[in-house]
Amino acid sequence: MRLAANDVVGAVVTDVDAAALDAAGFAAIDDALLNHQMLVIRGQQLTPDSFIAFARRFGPIDLHVLDRYWMPGHPEIYVISNIVEDGRPIGNPREGFGWHTDLNYFANPTAITLLYGIEVPTHGAETLFADTAKALAALPRARRAALRQLSARHSYQLLHASRPWLPPMTPAQIERTPDVRHPVVRRHPRADREGLYLCDWSNVRLELPDEAEAKAVQEELLAHMIRPEFVQAHHWRPGDLVLWDNRTLIHTATEYDRERQRRLVWRTSVRGEVPMSAGGILAAALASH
Repeated sequence: MRLAANDVVGAVVTDVDAAALDAAGFAAIDDALLNHQMLVIRGQQLTPDSFIAFARRFGPIDLHVLDRYWMPGHPEIYVISNIVEDGRPIGNPREGFGWHTDLNYFANPTAITLLYGIEVPTHGAETLFADTAKALAALPRARRAALRQLSARHSYQLLHASRPWLPPMTPAQIERTPDVRHPVVRRHPRADREGLYLCDWSNVRLELPDEAEAKAVQEELLAHMIRPEFVQAHHWRPGDLVLWDNRTLIHTATEYDRERQRRLVWRTSVRGEVPMSAGGILAAALASH
């Protein structure tokens, strides 16, 4: 295995077959992910089964709320694509736009996301990653201390409402996605690292007495989190397997020429723990008050 660190966050891994890793090889990947937060494993040739099997080595898989984009026969894989076959999109063409962390609206949000690029545009469609641990560390000490006392409401129903092109939520989807509260500063359970755990106003609401102030503060924090010195761009190649740690990274897709370029990406999400605040208070405890 060869590994080359990126300038800001993440690393590129070559000479690895993710589908054939023994215990020692997987431990090396797991350790690299813990240290670098994001990995790009080049040149993979995965089947749906081998992709799912590799993801399960990190933990249990959570199914996406939008079941219409599950891969037939493999619901663990959420298909992202602008390709239309027999008059029907084979995947979600608008997934991943806007800075976010995956499945943050669950009590146990995603720990690790995996994307496997099968067809990727030659221009555009980069994935951008922002290191929220570096962003937090760059704030004044007093500001960090104040943010550690705050929580935010995370809501899939707000997110769904912000996307008018989606059909109405089903009763089962509504039941599966009650609003949850998570700490604004999240401590990593396996590393000496803490980061800001916020997305934009479409699905996360900072909890302050005054809503206008809350929105202004949240927008200011997000603008800080995505400053250029905290952001790394990934330029896709076919066969790239990209995996990252959602606890201290946020990410966004970027646009591409949907009319002339094809994109087909598989995604799966590994369930994480209940987010822990920097002081060790579980978000579940916050929600009880």
